Amino acid sequence: MSARRKNGFSCRGKGRIASAALVLITACLSMAILQPLLHAEEKRHDPWAAGKIPGPDRTLTLDGSYVHNIGELQMNVTNWGFFGSLPGSHYPMAESPSAQWPSGSGVEYLYAAGIWVGALKNGQPVVSTGYPETEFYPTNDPRDVIYRAAEGDPGGSRFPNWPDDDGDGLFDEDWLNGIDDDGDGLIDEDFAAKGNQMFSCWYTDDQEVASTIYPEHEPMGLMVRQETYQWGGDYHGNYIAVNYTIRNIGEDILQDVLVGMYADFDAGPRKHGSYYLDDMLGVWRGVACAKKGGYEIPVKVNLIYVRDDDGDDGLTPGCFGIVLVEGPQAGYLGFPPTRTNPEVGTRKIRYFRGLMPFESGGEPTNDYQRYQVMSDWNRPADTTTPGDYRVLFSFYVTPELGPGDEFEFKFAFVAGNGLPGCIKSAAAAVAAYQGLWADADQDPETGIEGRETPVWGPGEGVKPDPCNRPDWAVDIPAKTCFYCNVDCTVEHWILGYQGCYKKWDADLLYYMTGVDGKETHVPWVVSAAPVPPNMRLVPGDGVVSVLWDNLSEVIPDQFTLVQDFEGYLVYRADDWHRPYGTTKASGPAKELWTLLEIRDLVNAVPPNKPFKMPLEEGGWEYDPLMHLRDRQKYLDMFETCVKYAPLDTIPCPPGLTMEECDTLEAMVRHKLGFEGGRCYYRYFDRNARNGLPYFYSVVGFDHRELMEGVMEPGLSDSPMSNFQYVEARSDAQESGEFVSREIYVIPNPVTSESMDPWRLEPNNADPTGLKCEFRNLPQCRCTVRIFTVSGDLVQTLYHDGSGGAGTLQWDLLSRNDQDVTSGVYIFAVDAPDGQFKTTIGKFVVIR
Repeated sequence: MSARRKNGFSCRGKGRIASAALVLITACLSMAILQPLLHAEEKRHDPWAAGKIPGPDRTLTLDGSYVHNIGELQMNVTNWGFFGSLPGSHYPMAESPSAQWPSGSGVEYLYAAGIWVGALKNGQPVVSTGYPETEFYPTNDPRDVIYRAAEGDPGGSRFPNWPDDDGDGLFDEDWLNGIDDDGDGLIDEDFAAKGNQMFSCWYTDDQEVASTIYPEHEPMGLMVRQETYQWGGDYHGNYIAVNYTIRNIGEDILQDVLVGMYADFDAGPRKHGSYYLDDMLGVWRGVACAKKGGYEIPVKVNLIYVRDDDGDDGLTPGCFGIVLVEGPQAGYLGFPPTRTNPEVGTRKIRYFRGLMPFESGGEPTNDYQRYQVMSDWNRPADTTTPGDYRVLFSFYVTPELGPGDEFEFKFAFVAGNGLPGCIKSAAAAVAAYQGLWADADQDPETGIEGRETPVWGPGEGVKPDPCNRPDWAVDIPAKTCFYCNVDCTVEHWILGYQGCYKKWDADLLYYMTGVDGKETHVPWVVSAAPVPPNMRLVPGDGVVSVLWDNLSEVIPDQFTLVQDFEGYLVYRADDWHRPYGTTKASGPAKELWTLLEIRDLVNAVPPNKPFKMPLEEGGWEYDPLMHLRDRQKYLDMFETCVKYAPLDTIPCPPGLTMEECDTLEAMVRHKLGFEGGRCYYRYFDRNARNGLPYFYSVVGFDHRELMEGVMEPGLSDSPMSNFQYVEARSDAQESGEFVSREIYVIPNPVTSESMDPWRLEPNNADPTGLKCEFRNLPQCRCTVRIFTVSGDLVQTLYHDGSGGAGTLQWDLLSRNDQDVTSGVYIFAVDAPDGQFKTTIGKFVVIR
């Protein structure tokens, strides 16, 4: 449960590669195919149903395993140019949340959204698209997958913490991609971890598969680095931030470069087959208030949104959209933005509907048409007729993008209750992007007096602070720079705005950027609840053990750098039936969560229910790995190694699992007070019923000063920010205590009513959503055969109870994948090792 890293990968899942079965995608399956996913209103194209033949191995993520799922807005992420899960298609990811809000509801707002990049190449317009034609792909290198991280992960430090993780004088030079980018022999040891959940990947537009599928595709030689971030909580959990870095890795100079996002909005419950036919699109521009540091600040919001026209009888009350947080900027990556108006360029918006020809307002079908719609200024009115709409918004980036040049494109997907809720989430995303400012160069003469932006010479009569010192002008020699207050108008506007709950004693200096030597903008920083701990669940017979580490206690608030941790909240969600469009990975609806217990530090902040006591004394502290026979010997060995080489990862001795070694190293680091140390906690839920679906969550909360000398509990994450699924199960019978008659089937008889407590909505992996359970099976590998009373074999099931689990589930399907009929059934449990005698039993099914 520690944050141990092996070969640069952390225990949070960095470097996890999708299974071979799910990355065997082809060009054909991958997408001659995706062009028709431009679905018609009458019928959606389903490439898997078309019977296409798989082609070469790819590293595409198709299984829906990369879903931002720690907030109320949940979204599937891919590494081939688009977001969303293509609901209703036969892709493996189709059952994962596409853009589901609220979480666990099965209500979607997006079919797919893909990046578009256009330019003139040798004078000819070319456009590479992520959707509906998928022209961006990763390479065949197995490392080119999606990587996970979170604030607090090893190697992920960034401002306001000191960001040089490897001590080489460089910041975040080894970005999160599974590759040793800086050539120091380490992998991903110095990147910038953002959010409580971060996904990182990259892909290009010049892979052979794209030209094979789309012969008319003209690659520009673009590499797209894609990062997405999410935070938990009721306020920040309603948006997902997107940060693209797009580089010209080709040999051509690209001219008049444009970038945009194409989104196929679909609002409605998945269980309504044609839910996407009554959508309405709109654009909202204005000022909204965003929370920041306990107060509010005004921010300018530029939002493109979708809503359901009739709300589907209250099932689709939400609003979903895309908010621009900063206009695309080409050039030096570290160039600080200046909080300029994000509305620049957003008049390039186009709506598309149905299968109209391009000349009549339909979608573009070739690069000439695509470049034209990306270039044309257009600001459409909000739609007045419900329909199935797509939207494209685009921006002019730069007149030239030479080889090696790059630019960034940043926005956020947002959701909320109606348009007001969507605006609130959009404002939160804009404020999160504004982040804070840091002294990266350690030079007190840069970033002072509100002057945050380096302006390079030559320049004559440059005004460093036109708002506050309008008569001051300087000449800037060539190849030198002078720091100027470029965003002073924004600072004065914020100070004078009266519509938000602002800090009562704030002056102009409070809202200034570029003060106290802080010249570097640090985007995507929020003041949030403590980072969720690493957690795992251990099911037992009528009990679930919830285990977690103390990560929440050691990571300071990323905005204030204050160690303000106060306590833990333990939750459980009951009565989950897997609503259509949800999965175990997407979790339950918000209203299903129940607080089991709250414990905190004993201090001036209530409720003062201590957890830092041993389990035996009523606390939550526990010592892990007590099952290891030579536990103390291993601890002594690890302690010696850590003392000798504290910066190295200790090799894992033979006979131990990587998880056991992780925990041993974390324990000794905690004992020695070294970085990476962890202690562990345990909570027992003894009210769990075997076989029922449960979710558990452990989150931290902090404290805040209500008034001078008076403290109270502060921010806490929602349970969705850190949850896992589990089912309690019967224990396996040991050979020396085996009683044959203790093996039984539940429920018995098996009826629709008796299965209701654990009934789930069917999906592709579980076509019935039903089950019965064989319990108290032997503690070994065994075979369970099910027969009719006439002796016909119905099904053969295999169970491994050697780890202590004594429950086996059956979905009431025969070996021919047919629903079994009513009747009496015989089961036989056979243990081939001879330690357990064969058990015969019977049960009844009533359909």
